[in-house]
Amino acid sequence: MNISFRQLQVFLAVYEAGSFTVAANGLHISQSAASKMVAELENQLGMTLFERTTRTVVPNDAAREFFEFAQDVTATMATAKRSITELITLERGRVSVAASPLMHYGLLAGPIASYRQRYPGIDFEIHECSTDETLDRVRSGVVDIGFCATDSEISGLEATVAIEDAMYAIVDDAHPLARRRSIRAAELLPYNYISLRDSYSIRRTLDQIFARTPLRFENHIEVGSLTAALGFARQGAGFLIVPGYAADIAQQWGMRRIAISDLASFRHRISLIRRRTTRLSVAARHWLAVLPQSFPLLK
Repeated sequence: MNISFRQLQVFLAVYEAGSFTVAANGLHISQSAASKMVAELENQLGMTLFERTTRTVVPNDAAREFFEFAQDVTATMATAKRSITELITLERGRVSVAASPLMHYGLLAGPIASYRQRYPGIDFEIHECSTDETLDRVRSGVVDIGFCATDSEISGLEATVAIEDAMYAIVDDAHPLARRRSIRAAELLPYNYISLRDSYSIRRTLDQIFARTPLRFENHIEVGSLTAALGFARQGAGFLIVPGYAADIAQQWGMRRIAISDLASFRHRISLIRRRTTRLSVAARHWLAVLPQSFPLLK
């Protein structure tokens, strides 16, 4: 069996696009070349991978089984290529990091800027992603490292807790509770609650917390990003509950953070995510080695 790296790239592109034409355009090759390489791959494997019609290309069970293995190989090769092009002296290199926009703003900008002052030849490629997008980009090898909150084992990925944050209420400066330093959660019940959609890790953390308490907040405003939620709170539309790093940002933006005494034992955990089986590039490994200076839980 003599499967080429290019055949795997074309297979993955066709699998994800569901079209030879779209896949070929993305890879800057002809449609006939893409079709030929998939046919050669199928011949090597001794089985068909796609059900073809005049308009669509549908992966079959064999393709779905093969997809993860092909993805592993191409991700490993991509990492190897990056590593080979770097100098051991760290005179040059690249680290790619995925996290939410506010995690980059509140947690990662400082450590990355500090690292680049010491190693100006190391470039950083920043991916601003949702939790699910972060996991997908680490899994596929698009990025070296991700940061997100996850409450379960993730196939093929390794998660190490980097931060454990308490949860705080955020209100605008004119809110009736704005001058309070600490409250009980029930004191928030009379006010408008701004929540994130349940695809966000902060919302899932809060759902787990509230499942253990009798508290039930009615979602008066539900938004799709933490930035939007903070914007609504800043305009006096209601309150939200966020982890400490986001509460710090809220204060910078002129809002008030209030400790919630009866939720003090609960934590929002943010983990560093990496692939289990992929050897990271030289620059990424070195950055990981110094990260505990910023995130002691990683020691």
